[in-house]
Amino acid sequence: MSEKQKTPTEGNKKQASKLKWALVLSAKLTFILLILLAFYTLYLDAKVVEKFEGQRWQVPVQVFGKVERFHLGDEINLTRLKDNLLLTGYRHTNAVKKPGDFAISKKRIIIYRRAFDFGAGVEASDIVTIDVKLKGQIQEVSQLYLDNQTTNYVEIEPYLMGRIIPENKEDRVLIPLQSVPEKLLDTLLIVEDRDFYFHAGISPLGILRALYNNLKAGRTVQGGSTLTQQLVKNMYLTRDKTLWRKVNEAIMSLLLEYRYSKDQLLEAYINEVYLGQHFANGIYGFGLAAEFYFGENIAQLSNAQMATLIGVIKGPSYYDPWRYPVRTKKRRDLVLKLMFKEEYMSKEDYLLALETPLEIRTSRRLAPKKQKFPAYLQLVKKELSELLSPALQQSGIRVFTTFSVSEQIALEKTVNKQLIELAKKNEHDLQVAMILTDIKSGEIKALVGDKKSGYAGFNRALNAKRPIGSLIKPAIYLAALERYQQYQLGTLLDDKALSFDLNDGEVWRPKNYDGEYRGKVSIFTSLVKSLNIPTINLGMALGLDNVADIIHLLGYNDDITLRPSLLLGSINMSPYQVNQLYLPIANQGEHVQSHVVESVISAQGETLFQHVVESTPYFSVQASYLTDFMLTQVTQQGTARSLSWRLKNKVVAGKTGTTNDQRDSWFVGYDAKHMVTTWLGRDDNKATDFTGSSGALTLFAEYLQQIGVVNKQIAQPTGVKLVPFDQETGHALEVACNNAILYPAIYEGLKLNDSCKQHKTEQTKEPSWFEKLFGG
Repeated sequence: MSEKQKTPTEGNKKQASKLKWALVLSAKLTFILLILLAFYTLYLDAKVVEKFEGQRWQVPVQVFGKVERFHLGDEINLTRLKDNLLLTGYRHTNAVKKPGDFAISKKRIIIYRRAFDFGAGVEASDIVTIDVKLKGQIQEVSQLYLDNQTTNYVEIEPYLMGRIIPENKEDRVLIPLQSVPEKLLDTLLIVEDRDFYFHAGISPLGILRALYNNLKAGRTVQGGSTLTQQLVKNMYLTRDKTLWRKVNEAIMSLLLEYRYSKDQLLEAYINEVYLGQHFANGIYGFGLAAEFYFGENIAQLSNAQMATLIGVIKGPSYYDPWRYPVRTKKRRDLVLKLMFKEEYMSKEDYLLALETPLEIRTSRRLAPKKQKFPAYLQLVKKELSELLSPALQQSGIRVFTTFSVSEQIALEKTVNKQLIELAKKNEHDLQVAMILTDIKSGEIKALVGDKKSGYAGFNRALNAKRPIGSLIKPAIYLAALERYQQYQLGTLLDDKALSFDLNDGEVWRPKNYDGEYRGKVSIFTSLVKSLNIPTINLGMALGLDNVADIIHLLGYNDDITLRPSLLLGSINMSPYQVNQLYLPIANQGEHVQSHVVESVISAQGETLFQHVVESTPYFSVQASYLTDFMLTQVTQQGTARSLSWRLKNKVVAGKTGTTNDQRDSWFVGYDAKHMVTTWLGRDDNKATDFTGSSGALTLFAEYLQQIGVVNKQIAQPTGVKLVPFDQETGHALEVACNNAILYPAIYEGLKLNDSCKQHKTEQTKEPSWFEKLFGG
């Protein structure tokens, strides 16, 4: 036997050694692969958790109107509430049967409220009943019921004003699982994944079933992916059809199923699934798709509409109902057949649904409907940027505002109607801005920035800064009345020709509007008649720096150039700034901050911001009362006296403003509840032929005629009494005489003369807090 020959035993030993080596190597490689797979799985797990529990989607900021809350005894307007519900997408029906329905009579409204998150978690659909009784001309809440049980208060779902879409162009309406109709969920599972609640993320049985059905049909009619796998594809992975992507999909599906409940996954799918394209923006989730295709809330979809949405999942481009209606209807009818087969609807309903057309909106453009009030939304965006840092303006936040749909519509109707009337007198291209504010809370409830409803361009209410004219005068008179021992309503002011040498060598010679001089006039007459010369004399006596201080105190934050023309309103302000300036005047001297953002809630339910009304006394109650008294008389016997017949037997206050050559027509008016700031003019700054009373005031009157006036009823405060004043001397009198006139006056320390003759007695006084503050 040669040396190269081996015995059988030696050969077997060598083969066994090689096999052992291969097995050991395989075991080691398998172990290493398992280690690597474990680490990779941990990496994928972290990725799954980070996105699923963090910011899953770049969801638009949703901006809502005001949440209406009604308590027993509250004032309510059922007609206005009806209009709000209709705009919010509720249906007016005779019988309330499903979420989104409401019925109304003269003394009762029944609302099948849709599921909604008011900020403390989703509240399920329920039936709200509000009974009312008449109290004079006002409707008052007399009984409240929630699902037939008495309750102390109810909340009504607010109007969705619009969505601020993020940079990735994905538009969504996030909806909780509780808000999705059960029939839609059941149908979705039958069509897409009937074993969803039984598999662990991947379904071998589903894959075999799909393979069988596809072979039987000779084409692809069913997919083998579970809903969880579809969710992974949409949320985490690309559309690449590679083996590695399928591996990732399977692992991540298992991880999702391990970490989260089936309901959590189903809710994520409902909000994640891609269902179409709105120009540059994708349509993601059933909530937005219901609006996009049908203009409906998801809770209000019909059987046919549900079937259409579920059918579209298979291929949103292929089953585009605007481009391929026949193809889409065929797919819808197939889903309807499955719904009938599973007994989700009766035969009668099935046959009716088959005969129903697709019911798709005429236009696929969604923006006009969702951006119905862009001028107000511009203010929301402005305020939001001031309240929250960019980091907190995160995806999915919900912004609740002070917006009132019904009052906004009334404001727009006022503009449309009144500008037509004014155009009959003046053919110029007039423009307008109006702001409606709740006096006590500072809530801006409605805003118009252009004469055209829904205009999204230049917002005159926020950005058009124009001279304010005589609107400045109440600030000057309020400053004077704080020095009550020096100035009262009967105090006389000079009304004689004036001139001022300006720095450029020019001479300024101001005049009263009518060109007349009266010698001496009372403070009361000066403001009520809006006289220029007495106002200038008063302002110069107070000091321009003190006048500027009072303007800042009222809420104007920009720098002020100190010159005599300031006293006649040469300062430029936007209607928004004027609105803030007048709030303390209308609120008896208490400062409140005007605002539109009420609260901001994160996608996780955390309150990021909550507005708290802080009413701070800036001026004495007495001086504020006297100023308010004069502004009320402006509407009865002064420059706004046309309101005495335009709003007959109603008590309101206000101030007109007119600038040089009637370029700007202003009016700020208020009743006991609301203040309306109005500007009328031209963008080219040319004359309009309208004063404050013939132009802007008419819009105020028209608006209050629409919504109704809440008469001013401010009680005379402590320290104020009616006092006779000598009209020739301006002195307060102990008793009235023939030449006396009664005015309310701050009584403390007021020196009374014993006759109507002029007295030269010196008055001594302790400086008021206002004088100490401003150096008076």
